[in-house]
Amino acid sequence: MSVIEKDSMPFKPYARLMNILGDQLITDKIVAVIELLKNCYDADSPSAEVRFGNMCNIGFNDLPLDQQAYIEIRDFGTGMTLQTIKNVWLRPATPDKLNKKKQKLSKTSRGRVIQGEKGIGRFAIHKLGEKIELYTKAKGDNEIKLLMDFSDYDPDNINLFNQKTSYKLLEDVKNVWYVNNPPELLKYESGTIIRIYHLREHWKDIDYKNLYKNIQRLIPPIDKNADSLGIKIQRDFNISMFVDDVLFTSEDVMTFDDVIDRAQFIMIGAIDNNYNIKFKYTSKLPQRILNENFNLMDNNALSQRGYSLTGIKEIENYGRKPLCGPFSFTFYAFDLKKPDRTILNDDLKRFIKDNFVYVLRDGVRVYPYGEKGVDWLDLDKKRSTIKAGQFISYNDLTGFVYISQEDNPQLRDASNRQGIVNTDGAFDDFRNLVTAATEIFNAEIKIDKYKVELQQKKHFHQTKSALSSSYEEMKNQLSRINDKDSLAAATKFISTYDKHLALVEERMRTVEDLAGLGMAVEKSSHDTLRLIILMRENIKGIIRSIKMKSISIENIIDFMSELDGNLMLVYDDLQLIQPLFKIQRKAIKNVSILASIKKVVKYFRYEINDKIKTNINEIATDFTVSTNEGAILQVLINLIDNSIYWLHESKEKDKKLFFKINQLERTIIIADNGCGVREDVAPFIFEEFVSMKADGRGLGLYIVKELLYRMNSEIYLLNNSNDKILSGANFIIKFKQEEA
Repeated sequence: MSVIEKDSMPFKPYARLMNILGDQLITDKIVAVIELLKNCYDADSPSAEVRFGNMCNIGFNDLPLDQQAYIEIRDFGTGMTLQTIKNVWLRPATPDKLNKKKQKLSKTSRGRVIQGEKGIGRFAIHKLGEKIELYTKAKGDNEIKLLMDFSDYDPDNINLFNQKTSYKLLEDVKNVWYVNNPPELLKYESGTIIRIYHLREHWKDIDYKNLYKNIQRLIPPIDKNADSLGIKIQRDFNISMFVDDVLFTSEDVMTFDDVIDRAQFIMIGAIDNNYNIKFKYTSKLPQRILNENFNLMDNNALSQRGYSLTGIKEIENYGRKPLCGPFSFTFYAFDLKKPDRTILNDDLKRFIKDNFVYVLRDGVRVYPYGEKGVDWLDLDKKRSTIKAGQFISYNDLTGFVYISQEDNPQLRDASNRQGIVNTDGAFDDFRNLVTAATEIFNAEIKIDKYKVELQQKKHFHQTKSALSSSYEEMKNQLSRINDKDSLAAATKFISTYDKHLALVEERMRTVEDLAGLGMAVEKSSHDTLRLIILMRENIKGIIRSIKMKSISIENIIDFMSELDGNLMLVYDDLQLIQPLFKIQRKAIKNVSILASIKKVVKYFRYEINDKIKTNINEIATDFTVSTNEGAILQVLINLIDNSIYWLHESKEKDKKLFFKINQLERTIIIADNGCGVREDVAPFIFEEFVSMKADGRGLGLYIVKELLYRMNSEIYLLNNSNDKILSGANFIIKFKQEEA
């Protein structure tokens, strides 16, 4: 087929493209003002001003220009020459700043790192208004005045005085410039003034307040802890805001200085481009300092510290360096659920809730990270869908993540200035690593909260003891003076108190029994359902084969035998949990420890077979305990379940779960070669709701302790290496001596 005509043609966009881009690229009017202020920063201005004038006249665009509402952005920076106006400013998407960065000229004379690079920030002007006057002056040059009218770009904006009848091409709309000498408006050496008329939106008091807050957040706070990370934040850019020539100030007096000074928990650190994390954690109550340095991809390092990080699980299969580059962070947290009134007041609590984790690039904010309601780490979502205890609450955490253009070239701003572009998954890497750091922070905070709760419980028990002692002393005093009425009243009070305490303790035992039973049934039902689904699929296959007459009698017999075996496995599981039910727990008999261990090991056959080595067949000694079988089984189920979990978390190749029975001393040791128990966690592992598991409830070891207490028996964590039989967690149970 012959070509009968050929030509070429460039794009010829309609002028209204400018309006469309302005609306799409800039999210809202607050972001628009911030974008223009960033341009002032890039212009190396020591300060900038935002002025709102004649705001009561918004919408009255037929008034004389000096009476119309306007927004003015003024800086005292380098300004622009006519050549810059023509070759850079009037050419959207100019690569001017990008080229400077490529040529390693990305810093201003003040040492600031240039923020923009796409050349589209000027569209922020259109987000604010239709008519623009721009005045600019470079040092030693004349003033340049540029007039733009965005209503020329779009005939949709028709009114009585502006009758547009056709859509123009972009090249047909002309922007008029003048060279002024002497200057018309700029009376200082250099700088730029942008005055915007025909405002597109009304501004309310709440808008001014929100803009003021965002301006304050644009200027980086003094984070004194950033110095320890080698981060030097320049605070050489001041912004003033005026509404009708009156300086606008906020009533808010709380600052990040207050947060940093009063924070109950602090974590300062960095993550490099090889997944290595180095941090210092500080708790003020109780006082504790922890310094750590390890690789986030090292599962043994994580399990030794009791960390199970969902952020790392998201990226551990990548097999590459993180694309986001290295970064630093400073986190500050408070316990808002149980606030310390000596630290937290209402203003500080409100400030913490209004400020999340900010991202600063070369000392300048990346929006919208840190804004109220922007949970960019999805912490609260993960708390509800994964596990609440695994993640710190969005409301309890604030702080900063520090990146740079040099170290994090892949973390580029989105075109609409709302977030970071996920180039090749770089932002996913960044967010997952930041999340992992917050998970570590949360794990350490939990430990210190446990310590405080443990201390409070000790105070409670001391109070109970003090009450009893005080009663006995009062009783003796009243007996001496023969005050029978007061003694009777006191005795009645103590009796009522004891009955109430006994009722509470009985209810607690019921709750513990139900919780323990629930955990066992949950595990058993999971395995049973797995077997039932498998058996149903096999039965369907056999039925199809029988219908097609493609199966032999021998194959049917083999299938039925396999089905019988699977049904016996379900039966065994149900037999094991049967003694855990309350009605069965009343039966007291001599329970074999070795037989109980074998039952529970069989119960965990799927988790143990070919995965974990046990010495169950090598144990020759045994003894019996006169109790109900369910209590012994529940103790063993919880302990063995814990060992299996931490063995899998440790990634130990040669996994071991051993038992040692001492008939004479009536003790058993249950040990594994997993990651063990952290020394600072060990004192409260038997307390309720204490768990270092990612999905743990914190009830297993607590229930074990309570069940053994009812049998007048005890459990301890072995810490002495001479007593341990394996390198990980070693628990010893001491049963009471049976009476002859």
